[in-house]
Amino acid sequence: MSAAEGRVGRHPAAAPVEERLRVPEVIRAAGYAALLLWLNAYVCREMFVRYTPRMNSMQGFWIAMARLGGGWFHSEWWRYWDCGAPLEFVYAPLVPALSAWIAGVRGIPHDVGFQTVSGLVYCLGPVTLFVMAWLLTRAPGYAFAAAAFYSLTAPSQLFVPDVQFSLQHLWDARRFYLATVWDETPHMAALAILPFVILFLSLSIRRRRPVYYAVTVLAIAVCSLASDFGPVLTAMASLCLLFVLRREDWVRNLRVTAAIGLFSYAICSPYLSPSNILAISSASNGGGGGSWTIGSFTALGITAAGWALLWHYLPRWTRDWRLQFFALFAWLTGSVPLMSTYLNRQFLPQPGRYKVEMEFSLSLLAIFAARPVFARIPRPLRACLLFLLVALAAEQIVSQRKFAKAVLAPADATQTIEYRASIWARDHLPGIRIMMPGSIGKWTDVFTNIEQFAGGSWSVAYNPVQQRANDGIYNGGDTPEQDARVAITWLKAYGTGAVAVPGPNSQELWKGFGHPKKFDGILPALWSVDDVTIYRVPLRSDSLAHVVPESALVRRAPSGPRDTEDVEKYVAALEDRSLPAAESRWEGRNRMHISTVAWPGQAVSVQVTHHPGWHAKANGISRQIKADGLGLMWLQAGCNGPCDVQLEYDGGTELRICRLLSAVALSALVVFFGWLAIRAAHLSLRGKGRHAT
Repeated sequence: MSAAEGRVGRHPAAAPVEERLRVPEVIRAAGYAALLLWLNAYVCREMFVRYTPRMNSMQGFWIAMARLGGGWFHSEWWRYWDCGAPLEFVYAPLVPALSAWIAGVRGIPHDVGFQTVSGLVYCLGPVTLFVMAWLLTRAPGYAFAAAAFYSLTAPSQLFVPDVQFSLQHLWDARRFYLATVWDETPHMAALAILPFVILFLSLSIRRRRPVYYAVTVLAIAVCSLASDFGPVLTAMASLCLLFVLRREDWVRNLRVTAAIGLFSYAICSPYLSPSNILAISSASNGGGGGSWTIGSFTALGITAAGWALLWHYLPRWTRDWRLQFFALFAWLTGSVPLMSTYLNRQFLPQPGRYKVEMEFSLSLLAIFAARPVFARIPRPLRACLLFLLVALAAEQIVSQRKFAKAVLAPADATQTIEYRASIWARDHLPGIRIMMPGSIGKWTDVFTNIEQFAGGSWSVAYNPVQQRANDGIYNGGDTPEQDARVAITWLKAYGTGAVAVPGPNSQELWKGFGHPKKFDGILPALWSVDDVTIYRVPLRSDSLAHVVPESALVRRAPSGPRDTEDVEKYVAALEDRSLPAAESRWEGRNRMHISTVAWPGQAVSVQVTHHPGWHAKANGISRQIKADGLGLMWLQAGCNGPCDVQLEYDGGTELRICRLLSAVALSALVVFFGWLAIRAAHLSLRGKGRHAT
């Protein structure tokens, strides 16, 4: 940090951001950015050359999407998990799409492509934080200190520790752990883009120039496409900026911010369509992320009260809007995990995961709040303190490097139960839908192309009834006999021909079955290795299409995992050999062909998740596809004998509109940036002409 950055009464933080950047400052900032990049890359450098599999995580989820996904720019049906869903609904596309692109460009496996993306996110997060803090405050030294603090410490552990409190946990390599051992890469990618959202949104509000609007739109869209946390983080940052910038023009600022947000939404709308948002909300309320309760109002009220106090008193403590923003953002992001940890209340799903935002904001607040104090310290003492901080940083770099080497040590995925179970199922049960549990399900489609009953993420699950069925397969009764009966009913109802069950001594991580031996003696065991057994579920046909009486269809969505009365009637119809058989086959990603015989009063039931984007023709005549109580498709074929049914998926009206909206918005941005480039070139030529004259 330079002496000029520390002089009392001449803080660059108080200087207008409009002040032109000077070459010495830019060079110094570039040096800081390069040092941050080296620091983080030094710690994680193996991430760019090989992949260390972590079966305890959802990393296999992202890798499978990178390996099998292709419809990032057009509608595509994802048939591999949860009995099918639109690819747009499976998860935010940025990380798997980048992983696939890097794998293709470098000619490397998709798992290494994914880990390369994780390494880039890990390295660039502190750099983008530094760039934002520097350009906002014009204090590159302090911005570097904040980014280094963010790189090397875990301040959330002082307030909401992951385990028992200890000051030592401040030095944990928590961010590296989340990026490598756990599965926070998409979340951290959104957080790495957030600094650009903050920087350019603040410029948009203060300067009101179209170029800032356009860059902000792009930053918000990319942040939202990285993770579903992206829109929430953008909303948090926008709220804080609106309350500290140009308060006298608050209404106009709100209009500008809302317009930018709407334009950004248009770009990413295919992956955040209204029905997708509703599905995510439903999944969050019904899954492990917690739901909105009466206590949520208390948590929201406490957060709002703390916000109001800060907003009222901050101007008395500092006139620097940047420091005010850091404080408000730290309170807002920190209150989410704090309320959950100490009051057992939440107003956002998965509140514990906001610790990464808490660390981001606390790093900024801690450094810039200490800045005036540090500036008043005598220069000799300041030099000694700087030496101490550099020494501590060096220790941390060495410590985190040792930790990284241990974490990223080579490992052989082919020796894991996830790999062995998946490969055996691929080779011995081709074309059969399988229930792969827990960590096996998250990794199966990294190694194979198996269609799974489950396998997706509960937090974005499209079919809530399928999720209830999933719970019923794991824990369907108080006794093993009742549990097995309920589980087999659900498996047959969703066309699942095999189920893998991990025992208590298996390598599978979650071991979710309440009675892991419940199928013994009831279902034939086909394969058993390391306390994981694959059982065959006897089905009349492994086809996903069946002809049943309309009266046998499940009309009412079951209320819970054990509500199987109507489901049992449907399963009985599936097993009725007096009914015509039906053959089904996939013809690519978006087409399914069914051959059968059907008569009036009979329905063609298709054990694929219903979505309005599916369309049917029976013997060349269009037929309406409907949803049953299981969230699956069925249709009145209108046949009177042989029946040839063709199903095609095109995304449906909603997703087509969203795709069109996205294309128009992106085209408008491209035209705008192209016009800027042409205008800049024209002005440059005019300037050269004047100079020559």
